Amino acid sequence: MVVPAKGSAQYEVTYQPKTMTKKTKAAEGEEMVDVPHQGSLFFPLPNGTALLYNLLGVATEPESEGLISETVSAKHQKNLLVAVKDQDKKTQRFTAEWTVEGDSQSLFIRGAKMFDVAGESHKDYKLNFLALRSGLYKFKTTFRNQQTGEYQFYDFAITVEDNKDVETFELISPIRESVS
Repeated sequence: MVVPAKGSAQYEVTYQPKTMTKKTKAAEGEEMVDVPHQGSLFFPLPNGTALLYNLLGVATEPESEGLISETVSAKHQKNLLVAVKDQDKKTQRFTAEWTVEGDSQSLFIRGAKMFDVAGESHKDYKLNFLALRSGLYKFKTTFRNQQTGEYQFYDFAITVEDNKDVETFELISPIRESVS
């Protein structure tokens, strides 16, 4: 950054937290209050002095990591791969849970309930999807670290079409004899 003599300049600071803001109770019976992240910004100046700024920031609820749309056939399993990221430097253990919008009686979703992701990397999570009826199925899959409460989630919109591959088996036998 270059500042002209006897002038000023703008310095843009971008806040990109790697952890969610923790919450605490201010007093008994009150709502939970955010505990802001703290940081500092130090500018040494050529005349031997310096400027120090204290920074406070709050990380709000995360946005969806993305919408995954697929078209599959009814009564056929489909494996959906989801990239789960670990932005922390240490390995984190995530639990997986999903919430389905609307009718879910003809829908089967399976996947590992708990898995580890190495620090500063990602892991592909395999979600097994099976629907017995055609239609549009919407659900949300959340990956949560139980120790810290941090989480990330994906939205899904899966279109299930009628199965076009119908097989016909013709069974022929003489009268009064069985065929299997």
